[in-house]
Amino acid sequence: MTSTYFISCDWGTTNFRLRVIETATLTVIEENTSDLGIRDLFDVFKTTSSITQFDFFSNHLKKEVLKLPQKYQNEIIVIAGMASSNIGLKNMPYANFPFSMDGSNLNSEYLKTSNGLNIVLISGVKNSSGMMRGEEVQAIGLANFLKDLNEGILLLPGTHSKHISFTNHSFTNLKNFMTGELFDILSNTSILSNSVVSTTWNSEKNQAFKEGIEIGIKHQLAASLFSVRVKDVLENKDKKDNYYFLSGMLIGNELSYLQHITTKLFLAASNPMFDMYKTALEMIIPKNQLVLLDDSILKNAFLIGQQKILLLHDK
Repeated sequence: MTSTYFISCDWGTTNFRLRVIETATLTVIEENTSDLGIRDLFDVFKTTSSITQFDFFSNHLKKEVLKLPQKYQNEIIVIAGMASSNIGLKNMPYANFPFSMDGSNLNSEYLKTSNGLNIVLISGVKNSSGMMRGEEVQAIGLANFLKDLNEGILLLPGTHSKHISFTNHSFTNLKNFMTGELFDILSNTSILSNSVVSTTWNSEKNQAFKEGIEIGIKHQLAASLFSVRVKDVLENKDKKDNYYFLSGMLIGNELSYLQHITTKLFLAASNPMFDMYKTALEMIIPKNQLVLLDDSILKNAFLIGQQKILLLHDK
């Protein structure tokens, strides 16, 4: 019988989060976060550890669990993200597309550690051109919003944006886009970094952002990127506007292939990404074709996905 509570673990490349969850209602009882993600922890393991990688990571996990209230420390831990990669707790093979919206053919494994932890570890999903770890859990958590349609595309913006196609209650295909990482590189380390200044997203940046989108959707990104510097040096444009002009070009380029698609598109993101991608999508597709799943929905999606996997292990 499934426990009244479980511990949700989202262990990403650069972050770590534990939450005590009431299983039936998905109420968050307690939370513990840190910025020690898989990547940095693996670097520590390589330079200092004399024990196995599995034991090293499980020992770190135990330390974090012990920060939770004692009454919850023995609950089962459901882990998604980079913990199932070759630099994480245990290297597990990716599941393959297509995968069911109920999560029944994802790869997950029950593990018991030598320090007394009970874990359900969820691996990622791959196809011939892309892969993801963690977003597949969000996807099955969002499935209730998709199930009444025969087909569509779920967009999960981020450092590496994921576009996940679905048909007849299955997720069938994945496209990966390095939009966020490219923006970080171009705005911080390229020659364009001298022509942009980071600033908080607001409606005043819409004009510059939309101008960038219009260029990005024309499939002329490489030929147009230097215009960011031209706007700064020759046209004396505001570097804060330039920041969003560059962002618009990259996001427009990512979304350009969707201009003539007739299926429903589901956008699931937190702000400011939600507002930015919404603005871009409304420029290229009819509004009635776009379904918006905002931060309040996305926050629960990960927990719903983990709950589904936990219940499958309980059967």
